[in-house]
Amino acid sequence: MWRLFIVCGLLLSAIDGSAQITSTFNANAQGWTAPDANPAITYSAAGGNPGGYVAGNPFVIVLGATTLYVPFYFVAPATYLGNRSTYYNGTLRYDVQQSTTGAPNSYAEVIIANSLGVTLYYFPPISNQPPAAPSWATYSVVLNNTLGYWKTTNSSTGGAATEAQIQNILLDLASLQIRGLYRDANTNNRLDNVTFYPPIVITTQPTSVSVCDGISTTFTTAAIGNAAITYQWQRETTPGIWTNVTNTGGYSGATTASLGINTTGNFGGGNYRCVVSGTAVVDVITNTATLTITALPAAPGTTGAARCGAGTVTLTATGAAAGQYRWYTVATGGTAIAGQTNATYATPALAATTIYYVAINNGTCEGNRTAVTATINTIPGAPGTTGASACGTSSVTLTATGAAAGQYRWYTVATGGTAIAGQTNATYATPVLAATTIYYVAINNGTCEGNRTAVTATINTIPGAPGTTGASACGTSSVTLTATGAAAGQYRWYTVATGGTAIAGQTNATYATPALAATTIYYVAINNGTCEGNRTAVTATINTIPGAPGTTGAESCTPASLVLTATGGTAGQYRWYTVATGGTPIAGETNATYTTPVLTVTTSYYVAITTGICESTRTQVLASIAPPVCTNEPPAINVTAQVIQIGGTITIDLTQLISDPDNNLDLSTLSIVTMPQHAASAFIDGSFNLIINYSGVPYTGKDSVAIRVCDTFTCTTQQIQIDVVGEIKIYNALSPGNDGRNDFFKIEHIAALSTTRENEVFIYNRWGDIVWEGTNYDNDRVVFTGKSKHNTDLPTGTYFYRIQFESGRKPESGYLELKR
Repeated sequence: MWRLFIVCGLLLSAIDGSAQITSTFNANAQGWTAPDANPAITYSAAGGNPGGYVAGNPFVIVLGATTLYVPFYFVAPATYLGNRSTYYNGTLRYDVQQSTTGAPNSYAEVIIANSLGVTLYYFPPISNQPPAAPSWATYSVVLNNTLGYWKTTNSSTGGAATEAQIQNILLDLASLQIRGLYRDANTNNRLDNVTFYPPIVITTQPTSVSVCDGISTTFTTAAIGNAAITYQWQRETTPGIWTNVTNTGGYSGATTASLGINTTGNFGGGNYRCVVSGTAVVDVITNTATLTITALPAAPGTTGAARCGAGTVTLTATGAAAGQYRWYTVATGGTAIAGQTNATYATPALAATTIYYVAINNGTCEGNRTAVTATINTIPGAPGTTGASACGTSSVTLTATGAAAGQYRWYTVATGGTAIAGQTNATYATPVLAATTIYYVAINNGTCEGNRTAVTATINTIPGAPGTTGASACGTSSVTLTATGAAAGQYRWYTVATGGTAIAGQTNATYATPALAATTIYYVAINNGTCEGNRTAVTATINTIPGAPGTTGAESCTPASLVLTATGGTAGQYRWYTVATGGTPIAGETNATYTTPVLTVTTSYYVAITTGICESTRTQVLASIAPPVCTNEPPAINVTAQVIQIGGTITIDLTQLISDPDNNLDLSTLSIVTMPQHAASAFIDGSFNLIINYSGVPYTGKDSVAIRVCDTFTCTTQQIQIDVVGEIKIYNALSPGNDGRNDFFKIEHIAALSTTRENEVFIYNRWGDIVWEGTNYDNDRVVFTGKSKHNTDLPTGTYFYRIQFESGRKPESGYLELKR
């Protein structure tokens, strides 16, 4: 049962073309035949090596006194055929016995052929002669022609097959035959345990390596293709002589896929290879790999360093070039300090003495480490100090504590610099000083000097005069004055410029005066507790409050917008309110008149005058709306567009534009509410003419001015449109039809401009005849409507116009289309 399992497994795995293929004949002939045997093939379940076997006898032909024994071959089944290219360099192995032995004959041991009929024959130097039963002989045939046994003809003296021929047949193996007759006799010849073994394939070749003395290294290989692969590493002891390596000295894994070598003491340098073996296959040898061992650099020389207190120390090594040093914090192992490859190493800040280690790395190997010490010496503590002070220029004696006489060092700077010569005791008398000066003192124990302690020689100076800010109030009031330049409590306020006594209790930066009726000057100085500086004058200004304005109310018969009037100030000084006190002024209303919104009931407004500093009390002004029985109608302003030439002046008689049904018009109320928008000047003269002057204003286009007029009860505001023109515009077509569209020949602005107002216009037909003419053409009274000068309709067609001007302006001409 066990053998059957193995066979089935191998036969199934053989489908991929590379696994071992075996016929053990434990159950049947497994598809093998012997077509030239007599009988063709027989099978026995017992007597094999072990188990069953297949067998055959030769055909015997008797020709008189001569007997012929026909040779035959065992022919492999399809299991062995097909693409067997992966078995190149592999082995065909089989067991054979014969019933009796005797003088051998000579035939090809194995025959292989492809589907094209290309056939090769295997002839070893000595023809195989299997033993007689019950013994068995095992034969192996290598599937390459390294030995030259494969022939291209069925003769032991035939030409040797090439490797390519063997490979081509294995790529398309159509026939595999194993010799059945081994001598000229009627023997029973038996075959068992036929196996195709794939070759051993090395998948990983060992690679050469170079290491430093003392480093352990490994050569590694890997192979596939045989179930019982073994390894044996070899070393080339003399050129061309290879000796097996054993697990002695620095070797380990000599018979494994990985050979370990410990190179300590320069052990193991040279060339290595591995012999890979397997069952029933040819040994395979790996490529040669070389182990190169490099000697270690010498240990470096070192120089330690010391410092006072925590900080960095620079250590030094010698014996190599820049970039070859490796600095460590441990004597062995560990990792080199990153980036430190030069002869000097600046340690990190150290608080205690520390040992470092340095080695030389020549780019290939690193030598032994040498210890080097970074020494941290104790720093004396900082001394205690007592400063001193004086008023004005003087020498000051400073004091230090914490050390013995001779150990003090006095300095003029906090760090660096040089100690003041000869000053090594606990007291130091400064030179004469004009300003406060800081000195520094440290303790030096002969090895290290401690931190310096600041000590101040204070020279109190007279404070500078303070800055001041006056203040003002409207009418009799208290005023708060301000000073700057000192701290709270250091100010002194006076009523006199010199002498006198400071105002009691006033020591801060602000001083609230008593109620003042007139502007008053005060004085303030700074007192730093030791000295008091000069006084600075500061003024408390009392501003006069303006008087309340006079007012004139307004009234209307019907709901309307009214104009209220105030007097007593100048334009911009007025503030109009809706409440008697408090509140906010009406935005934008700062002039003597105020136009209310449309009112339906009598309303009180209030107005005050401000100087920009103070504001007066408010005066009430009444906007009265008459009872419902009032029937007054407001005045009307006729809207008419005005035309003016660029840079010109226009005069408009407003009395011709204003009417009032109730005849209670007040022309004295005529006023300009909104000036022209484009910088022209405008005013109303004593004859109620509106005069607008565009002189020096480079503008053309639409503009407007708003005027206002009132009767006894109501006011009216109206905008007058102004068309500022710079040139006439001639339209080149007309279509009379009384439909309001292109009914006449339009020459825009011709009557508005002083240079074009006096003119002559001529219309010519296609033959050059004048068909119409007019003087002082104005688009109204004098206008061409498509009729001839005889008042008859002119026909549709193209006409020619010519315009001449009395002012000497250049004439205008062109074509005119008339369409009916």
